[in-house]
Amino acid sequence: MGLTVAAKTWISRFDELHEAAAAPTSLSDFGDTAYHEGLRVLLEALDRDPPVSLARTGAAEGQIAGALAARLHTQAQWQAHPGYKAREIPRPLIVIGVPRTGTTALHNLLSQDPQFQGIEKWLCAAPLVRPPREEWEAHPQYQASAAATEQMFAIAPEVMKAHGVLPDQVDECLLPMAQSFCCNWFPSQLDVPYYDEWFAQADETGSFRRYKDILRLVGMNDDRPWLLKNPSHVFGVDAMLAVFPDACVVQTHRNPVSSLASLVNLLGNIMVAYTGEDIDRPRRLARETAFWSEALRRTMAAQDRQPDRFVNVFQPDIRRDPLGVVRSIYDKFGFTLTEEAEQRMLAWAARNDEQAGDGHSYEKIADEGPIREAFAGYMARYGF
Repeated sequence: MGLTVAAKTWISRFDELHEAAAAPTSLSDFGDTAYHEGLRVLLEALDRDPPVSLARTGAAEGQIAGALAARLHTQAQWQAHPGYKAREIPRPLIVIGVPRTGTTALHNLLSQDPQFQGIEKWLCAAPLVRPPREEWEAHPQYQASAAATEQMFAIAPEVMKAHGVLPDQVDECLLPMAQSFCCNWFPSQLDVPYYDEWFAQADETGSFRRYKDILRLVGMNDDRPWLLKNPSHVFGVDAMLAVFPDACVVQTHRNPVSSLASLVNLLGNIMVAYTGEDIDRPRRLARETAFWSEALRRTMAAQDRQPDRFVNVFQPDIRRDPLGVVRSIYDKFGFTLTEEAEQRMLAWAARNDEQAGDGHSYEKIADEGPIREAFAGYMARYGF
């Protein structure tokens, strides 16, 4: 794209951004236009609070172009495989929770059970019908994902220690859901208060419906139940349960003072890796405090309405007693824990324990008062 900062308004580039996303492909169908509202709000947000450098402008362009390109590829796959519409997604097992509360660890642990399927990292940016496992390494998209992952290990090892996902590992729902432009993917990395205000009032039901169709496509030849994970589903929990009414939901928990300190450090490290520039950490902490405290308010209300849909897990227990955590989940939802799955989970837990000393380090928050005030109800409810 290569435009200089402030060369044009972002909102005036609506068509240009679509053209740039389509240019490397032979595709032109972006699907339905429901995403236009969210995209226009995002562009207006970037006009109101413009990125402060060329590097950050490029990062914003990259996020938008990636989501638009994903729409193109997804639409082409749906057209090529219309049978996806007949697929069902019964009783998905969904891991949710504020970031840095153990969602990734629990997701990885549960993914050791071969009875489940998940959406692998290499399929997230451009979803397609999942090929047989023996064909992955020869697939250009897999190879591109592997190269990008290797590059991230080289330039941002701290980020990969904290939240590294390999191409063949299950990943979270956030990136595929960015196709709707109604998603925390954008404000989690861009400083866009106007978009945040809109997103707080937006209905994510359409975004979840699109994602459900993506899962139908990816798992078109696989009848196993789905294992999903996304932290920001605590914010969109009502829309999630509307689209997946029989979902089996596992929510992870940790003292928010610690989880938010870890999250802000991780987001800062990610921005440094992509742009060479750090974020305004106090400003980012204020945003994450407001967003996740509201998200937990929504999920506590959802748990009160539908307690049978939820199991609660505390982060330390995932490492201390991984099989005990798994059994509590399986017992609640009626899943069977096989000997094979148990052994694979124990092996994963042992590897994870060996790597514990190489985990994510971060500075404690100097003033905990605003966090404790914002999360007072949650902390009282769960004993923090």
